Amino acid sequence: MSRLIILSNRCEPYANSSDDMLFHTLSEISRKYNALWFGWNGNISVSKRKQPYRQVKSEGGEKVSWDLSPGEYDNFYQGYIHKVLWPVFHNRPDLAEYKREYFISWKSYSRDVGNKVIPFLKNNDVIWVHDYHLLPVARIIREEHVENKIGFFLHQPFPPGDVLRSVPEHDWLIQSLLHYDCIGFQSSGDINNFISYVFRYYRAWRISKDAIKVNNHIIKVCVLPCGIDKNTEFHNQQELNNVRHYHRQIIISNDIVNEISGVDYRLQAMKKFLELYPQYLRDVSLLQISDPSGEYPASTTDMSSRLERLCGKINGQYGDLSWYPINYIHNHQCTKAMIFALYNKARVAMFTPLSEGMSLGAKEFILAQDGDDPGVLLLSALTGTAEILTEAVIVNPYDVCDTSEALHSALMMPLHERKRRHSQLLNKVKRYDCHWWATEFLAALCGDAENSHRTVLRKPQPGPNFQRRSFS
Repeated sequence: MSRLIILSNRCEPYANSSDDMLFHTLSEISRKYNALWFGWNGNISVSKRKQPYRQVKSEGGEKVSWDLSPGEYDNFYQGYIHKVLWPVFHNRPDLAEYKREYFISWKSYSRDVGNKVIPFLKNNDVIWVHDYHLLPVARIIREEHVENKIGFFLHQPFPPGDVLRSVPEHDWLIQSLLHYDCIGFQSSGDINNFISYVFRYYRAWRISKDAIKVNNHIIKVCVLPCGIDKNTEFHNQQELNNVRHYHRQIIISNDIVNEISGVDYRLQAMKKFLELYPQYLRDVSLLQISDPSGEYPASTTDMSSRLERLCGKINGQYGDLSWYPINYIHNHQCTKAMIFALYNKARVAMFTPLSEGMSLGAKEFILAQDGDDPGVLLLSALTGTAEILTEAVIVNPYDVCDTSEALHSALMMPLHERKRRHSQLLNKVKRYDCHWWATEFLAALCGDAENSHRTVLRKPQPGPNFQRRSFS
């Protein structure tokens, strides 16, 4: 492999963002491989005309970035990605809004990106495309008779076949995906949905344990949960000292507000918890952090209003002059160092989305914890991360009673049990970090798919069940 070419939606972080873990992960990979990284820079051009790309060299590789035109932002980004693919891939086709111009803009934008990449390619370059924003790029590049190895990693869940077929262009979308040489998924559920779909609707054969043949093309398929940089540290002694003065137990949650984040169910679970266990009144607070920088303006306004009303109702019912059960922070004020300090202090972290691929924040929480007195991770069973982080307390995010009981168990968990769970979770986060992820994916992409009998990652066996009971 002479050079790694990375293609992602963005190659610059969100403005004012304090928690763009995926960007940091890809930055670490780019730095390690001295990669050439293509992506949107986050800017929207004031002109309706397409803007030329910008090429910038740095110590961690080289970036080629560009602005989006207003039409691309409205129709490709806010349209097809956020109003069609995002809800469908998160198993919510009822939220999708189909318009033909959205799809046309997505195809046109993908073709422009492919045409930007081709002049930079050398014979032995390996191309790694990230997420569905640029899914058609392999098809576009192949149409120009480019023979380089091209891999794709889906950061979102892969939906069941009947859900995917609600997209009018589902066949074109899958045909584009089948141009890749290697496709990586977050969980075994995702890869099973993909293989079941392909085998049902296309002439496909399994030619080895982790390779299939479709349209006379061999595709390596693998389960590779995205990791984070295990050396990530944002320790700031002043922030740690500020947080340590907070004398109540903190339950922390950190998500982007949207229809699948599960924040409303989480707030209801907190309300149920206080109803069932009033001894925790004025002793425990849920700190719900939501950074607006990563939100989708077209779908957030109504959800934010509902959450604010719900927080007000719960705080009005249970709070007093010196304490609120829920602190809802929906702004840019929490720095990375502050969030890391809050993770370090928190007795419980709740990452309970209704559907999610990576949940990188859950792994960051594990890294931030004090191994001598760790907190407990509550994790949704509907996130891909739950398949590997089996020592977390796994909950059904839709079940408010189940989540409230799990929260009580986490707060009552004895120190030896918390330390055992944290130690095993920490070992997994460090072992399956972002560098392992990149190394394994590129090995799968560049390996001999037809003769491969190597399983990249076996599904972990469930850890010992923790009975939810009160501890004296």
